[in-house]
Amino acid sequence: MSNEELIKEIKSQGHWRVEFHSTEYQVKRLPTRAGMQDLLSNATISLRGWPYPYYQAQETAYNGQWLEGKIEWERYREYWRLYDSGQWIHYSKLHGAGVAPEEIFRGMSPLPPQHAGYIHVRGDVLFTLTEIFRFAVGLAQGGVLGPTAFLSVQLHNTKDYMLYESFDRFFPNRYINQSDTPITYEQSLPAGQLSSSADKIALDMAIKVFSVFNWIPAEAAIRNLVEDQKKLIERRL
Repeated sequence: MSNEELIKEIKSQGHWRVEFHSTEYQVKRLPTRAGMQDLLSNATISLRGWPYPYYQAQETAYNGQWLEGKIEWERYREYWRLYDSGQWIHYSKLHGAGVAPEEIFRGMSPLPPQHAGYIHVRGDVLFTLTEIFRFAVGLAQGGVLGPTAFLSVQLHNTKDYMLYESFDRFFPNRYINQSDTPITYEQSLPAGQLSSSADKIALDMAIKVFSVFNWIPAEAAIRNLVEDQKKLIERRL
């Protein structure tokens, strides 16, 4: 499908929207395709087999002002664009968007009720956010977010989505998002501070997402999330 059709499909269901750029606009921070590709090669995060973002140099398109890429495979739907100013835009569809419960929870009985979508505590939220903000660190280290980085991460269209803990175990209670309002994180901070704060930002936003689904993790649950995040980063999952 065309880029416009792909973006429309992604936006129609639960999805992440990510935007990073310097607060000081500068045209041609990345004047060449090769420079853009080098930046993405160095910044792309691969901690669990699927990269953030999905980047294959031979599958990108370049028009002199931006480099763009996409993926349409099974449940994966992504579209991204990197501008010559260093601005990054990325859309990615949630894997559990619009699927039947038996597709997610195969072999379970009883199955949970049908919802608009299903969102996994770790894989879809904590781990994804960790990859997103670690990618921002890579952009900052590549010199395109300085001196001050603007970070915007938004989770859209998750009304009536069910939060779940694992593929074979549910929470004792159902945690459902009842709101149409996007869940957002936006902040500007010195690019040099990103490397020391990215993982904490990811954890804090994950907890914010959970709260919108009416799950407030207790201290023990937060410790478990921190440990799982550490395992992800250390590739021990």
